Amino acid sequence: MNPLENEDVNLDDLLKYYFERSGKETTNMVRIKRFYHDEDSFDELMMEIILKDYNRFERLMDKDLIPNPWRVLFVVLDIVQNEGKIIPPYDVLTRTWPSRSMEYMGWTFSWVQGEQTLVSIYNREDELVYRF
Repeated sequence: MNPLENEDVNLDDLLKYYFERSGKETTNMVRIKRFYHDEDSFDELMMEIILKDYNRFERLMDKDLIPNPWRVLFVVLDIVQNEGKIIPPYDVLTRTWPSRSMEYMGWTFSWVQGEQTLVSIYNREDELVYRF
C-alpha cells in the first residue's frame, strides 16, 4: 500500500515504505543480472526484452489502451542507472533537450526530459533499437 494515499501519513510510514520499495528494486536487479554474464548474453537479453515489450505494446494499443513499458524493462533501466557510465549528449535530441545518456555493456541509453520522458535505446552498433 502506498502511504501517500493515507491522509494520516507520517514520516515513519514513508521511510518504511521507501526502504521496502528500495529492497524490492535491489532484489529485482539481482534477479535480472542472473540472465546475463557478458556483452553477448546482454545483447540477447535486451533484444528479447525489447521484442516482448514491443509485442505487448502492440496488443494493448489494439485495445485502445496506452500501456506502460514492461516492468522487466524498467528493472534493466534501473541497472543501467546504477552501474552505467554517464556519457556526453549522444545525438541532436539529447543535445537539444535536458537529457541524460549512459553507456552500459556497450549499449547506450538516453533519457530526454520534456512534458514526459522519452527513453531511447541504442545497441552496440549505435543503431536505435527502441524508443518509448
